[in-house]
Amino acid sequence: MLLNRRRIGLHILVLVIALSFVLISCSNDQAKSTEKEKEEKFTWLPYDQALSKSSVENVPTLLYFYSDNCGWCRKMEQENFANKEVQDILIEYFASVRIDSNSSNNVVAGAQKMTEKQLSAELYNVTGLPTIWFLDSENQKIANLPGFVPVDTFLDILHYIGEGYYKEHTFPEYLELKQESQ
Repeated sequence: MLLNRRRIGLHILVLVIALSFVLISCSNDQAKSTEKEKEEKFTWLPYDQALSKSSVENVPTLLYFYSDNCGWCRKMEQENFANKEVQDILIEYFASVRIDSNSSNNVVAGAQKMTEKQLSAELYNVTGLPTIWFLDSENQKIANLPGFVPVDTFLDILHYIGEGYYKEHTFPEYLELKQESQ
C-alpha cells in the first residue's frame, strides 16, 4: 500500500512536470506570435492621411516624388525603400507618402483638389526625380533631397530629420556629433 502511494505520487509529479513544460512551451509560442503581430509593416500613406498622421503623432512627413519611367527612382526604391533598416526608421519616425509626379490621380491638398502631377510641380517645385521633401508636423517644409542617395547617407538623413536634430544642428554638425559618439 505504501509502495502504491509512492508510485501514484511519482506519477503525479511526472505529470505535473510534463504539464509545466507544455504550458511553458505554449506561452513562449504565444509570446513569439504576439511579437510578430507587433512588428509593423512599412506602407505608403495617401497624401492627406500622412499629413494628418504627422500632425496627430507629431512626426515629420516624408514625401517621395517618383515616376515609373525613372531609373534612379527604381534604384532608390530597390536599394533604400526596400531596406529593412530604412523601413523601420520610416515606421518609427515618419508619415510617408509616395507621389507619382506624372500621375493624374487626385489628391486633397488643404482645401483644394489637385493631381499628383500638380502637387509635384506647383506645391513642391519638383523639377527632377527622385526628389524627397521633408515636412514638420505642422506641414512646414524642412528640406528637400533631390536625386538618388546611397542607403548609408539616406539612413543618416532619416535619423537627422526623424530624431529632430535638424532643429538645432546643421547636417554636417550632426554627422560630427554622430562620429564623436561612436
